[in-house]
Amino acid sequence: MPNDFSSIAAWLQATGPYGFVAVLGWAFWRVSERKDRELKTLYERILSMAEVQTAAVVKVESALVALKEAIEELREAGGRSSQA
Repeated sequence: MPNDFSSIAAWLQATGPYGFVAVLGWAFWRVSERKDRELKTLYERILSMAEVQTAAVVKVESALVALKEAIEELREAGGRSSQA
């Protein structure tokens, strides 16, 4: 491990502050890249969940419309039989 530190120190001494800035830039880029990849995965999961939820809402709405129509038909049929 001490050898690693001495090689890093030698590299920094050779490159100066520009090398240090380059290392920090590279580290920031790597962290940002990983974060972007994780966010993309999260957005895809949210999109998938939204699609499933939308399909479920559409099914519930169509069931409610069918129920409303059935109730209206029963009311009309009940009204006709009481008038007869």
